[in-house]
Amino acid sequence: MKRHSIIGMICGGLVLALILFVAVSLSGGGAQSRALQDNSAEGIAASLTPVTFTQVSETMNEGSPSLRLSGIAEPGAVVSLLDRGETVQQVRVTPQGVWSASIDVTGPGMAIEAILFEGAEADDEGSADTEAGTSSGTAVTSIRGIETIFRIEQPGEAYADQPALIMVVVPGAPTRLIQSPFSGLPTEGPLSVSVIDYDDNGGVIISGVSEQAGRVRVYASNAAIGETRVGADGRWTYIASSVMPVGEYTIRAELLSDGQSNPVVAVPFERLSPLPETGSDDGALSVSFSSFRWQIRRSLVGGGTQSAVIFAPE
Repeated sequence: MKRHSIIGMICGGLVLALILFVAVSLSGGGAQSRALQDNSAEGIAASLTPVTFTQVSETMNEGSPSLRLSGIAEPGAVVSLLDRGETVQQVRVTPQGVWSASIDVTGPGMAIEAILFEGAEADDEGSADTEAGTSSGTAVTSIRGIETIFRIEQPGEAYADQPALIMVVVPGAPTRLIQSPFSGLPTEGPLSVSVIDYDDNGGVIISGVSEQAGRVRVYASNAAIGETRVGADGRWTYIASSVMPVGEYTIRAELLSDGQSNPVVAVPFERLSPLPETGSDDGALSVSFSSFRWQIRRSLVGGGTQSAVIFAPE
């Protein structure tokens, strides 16, 4: 009798343990399922290829200028192109992950950005349902690109034949100068200075090109502030933080190469005070024009200013 009682207790314990194991497993599986569901949108967005501009040019279309754009993005997604926040065109990315578009120039100042929509449905003309929520039962995930294309013209009939400024700006990276309103870059021998970018904290990015390998030493008002190497593609970039107080400087770039003379390029740079707060996050644009320098300043969402300066050859 005692033996049967012990066996019954053991069997009962095993059954109870099995019930507890199943309950814990189901509870943990449910929690894991909920966690996966809660993080699905974030995980999908992190795995998508964002929009990148690889080619930017300006052409004439029936007597009017237009921007021809192409790039890469998530295959099969929809790319929405915006000018100052207003949608101007939507295109479908090919299965190979490339896209292209042509946008009419609508004014002297354009700021083209892109948003990628994954899960949106497009019609035969390329327009798409990209409203938040669902499209044909599929969740729509959106990712705003970090690159902005600026196209800026100097106002006035005297500058009607002057090429527009076209550049691609990325926060924290050197500006890509696509087209300059001047006849070229400040150049001495194989060395050129392209763009100087800076922020409100004194951070600066000085970039250029060189047809000769070597190192580039950068000076501000005759004081050497650093060096950088010319890359394999002929481009050089010097990046520093908190080295440029508000004021005017002569920025010089000197090419250092063994057995060669050292060409020097100098440009008149001025770091302006931060833009006044506008009380809105509209990315307000301010441009200072002169015969030897253009300075483009943009207020950033969340505060602060990003500036880019280009120079005439002389």
